[in-house]
Amino acid sequence: MSLSEIKFQKYNIYMTKLFNLILTLNPEEQRFLLKKVENLILTEKRSSARKVCRLPVKYFYCDRVFNHIIVNISRDGCFIEAKKPLSVGAKVMLQIQLDSDDESIRIKGEVANANRMGMGIEFEEVSSDLLEKLGNLLYRII
Repeated sequence: MSLSEIKFQKYNIYMTKLFNLILTLNPEEQRFLLKKVENLILTEKRSSARKVCRLPVKYFYCDRVFNHIIVNISRDGCFIEAKKPLSVGAKVMLQIQLDSDDESIRIKGEVANANRMGMGIEFEEVSSDLLEKLGNLLYRII
C-alpha cells in the first residue's frame, strides 16, 4: 500500500470517528466547535504551498549519509519519507537532485516534525540563489 493510500485510509477512519463524535454534541457545542475549526483552518502555519513530488534526496546527519524520497516540497521545507525518522530538532544537510545532469542543490535544514511516515524538514539559511533554484524546481513539478 502506498503512502498516499495509507494516509487516505487513516483520513477516512478519523473523519468517521470525528463525525460520530460531533453527532453526540448538542447544537451549541457544535457551533462552538465549528468556530474553533474555522479559526484553525484560516490560520495556516506554512508560508508557502507544498507541492507533491517524488524527488530523491541524500541527507547528512552525524557523519552518516541517508538516501530517501521527498514526497512534498515548498520554498520553506519538505517532507521526507523515512521508516526511522530523525528526532525533532536534528540539524541536517540535504542534497536534492534537480535533474538527470547530476545537478543538485544543498540546503541546511532542521527536523520540525517526525512521525512513523517520515519527517518534516524546515529549510535554514536559504540564499537568494538557492531560493531561485528551489523556485525553478517547484515550477517544474506538476
